[in-house]
Amino acid sequence: MAVSIHEARAAVLEHVTVLGSEEVGLDDALGRALADDASAPNDVPPFSASAMDGYAIVAADTAGGSARLQLIGEAKAGTGAGVTVRPGTAVRISTGAPVPEGADAIVQQELTSGDDGMTVLVDATIRRGMHVRPAGEDIRAGSHVIHAGSLLGPAELGVLASLNIPRPCVVRRPRVALAGTGDELTDPGKPLPPGGIRDSNGPALGGAIHRAGGELNARVRVGDDLEATVAVLRAALRDVDMLITTGGVSVGPHDHVRPALARLGFREVFAGVKLKPGRPTTFAVNDEGTLVFALPGNPVSALMAFRLFVVPALDAMLGRQRVVHPTMATADEELPGARGRTTIVRCRTSLQDDGWHVRPTRSQDSHILTSMLGIDALALVPEDRDAIAAGEPVEIEFVA
Repeated sequence: MAVSIHEARAAVLEHVTVLGSEEVGLDDALGRALADDASAPNDVPPFSASAMDGYAIVAADTAGGSARLQLIGEAKAGTGAGVTVRPGTAVRISTGAPVPEGADAIVQQELTSGDDGMTVLVDATIRRGMHVRPAGEDIRAGSHVIHAGSLLGPAELGVLASLNIPRPCVVRRPRVALAGTGDELTDPGKPLPPGGIRDSNGPALGGAIHRAGGELNARVRVGDDLEATVAVLRAALRDVDMLITTGGVSVGPHDHVRPALARLGFREVFAGVKLKPGRPTTFAVNDEGTLVFALPGNPVSALMAFRLFVVPALDAMLGRQRVVHPTMATADEELPGARGRTTIVRCRTSLQDDGWHVRPTRSQDSHILTSMLGIDALALVPEDRDAIAAGEPVEIEFVA
């Protein structure tokens, strides 16, 4: 019996566990999920630093509104001055340089005059602490800065570098095998035989796996033969966390994926989703925790099922704390539905004064792959509706 989208998503997540961890260099950590909390071994910045080009001084020297101070040295970024600032003295300083001992303020260069190499005139009253970046102002030693499960973006990589963590511990990528089924499939670049079609699912889903954080270990194909299907899937399942198949999952005489999976020891969690496109989608597991998503062969159906069910599974395996937040939008055109199934309509969005608006792309048939071009949201027409009329609200999910 087919299940709803929400039941299917919940069932998938019940069978997913976070994978083990591995250390990677910062250059390879973008988009990965942190496996352990990142804590600060030291203050950041590690010393009090100047926020301006100017002079390090004792603020009290300027209480009268101006002061001529003796220059006793210079502090550059990366080096200290090596001297102590005392009342009546100053040190020329660059942005980012350590504040010399004894100084309690920085006067920016624009508020000074008469620097003859021996003295400098400060032309303003400077308050204590002005333009000084205190040690630990950003991060205090011992504090938890980035928590496990966080996605590592550019800012997170910069923070890890500042914490002196050159090889963060991240959740390892799920190893995924992709198997296309069907005698008709032909690789791009090869002659197309009579009745043949180009294998668009392979490249499309391979790219989707990579974008979702998976590691494509194998991409194979098999014809419409049960014994061959069993053999090819058995080989593809070696050393992977997930297998994705396309085609051969319906109930026709040449659909061999489900019986092949049964022969290989997999138990179906659900077989069929109340979904258009993508109804035949099947999810199965074995005793070792390997996941199988048997997706339909139509390219749009396969990509929709991948987005709705495989992406959440990959997120969970990666330890990503990502939650789907549905949004309401207004339909600018009628959105087709199908009673008994939630219909996924590929849309483009626009933000107007009254909120988000959606407009479907071209034909929504499951074999029209170009309907996927340029979409940025999926509109969910409920299973109890034949259509959403123009001007009516509809729930949407943005496509990352």
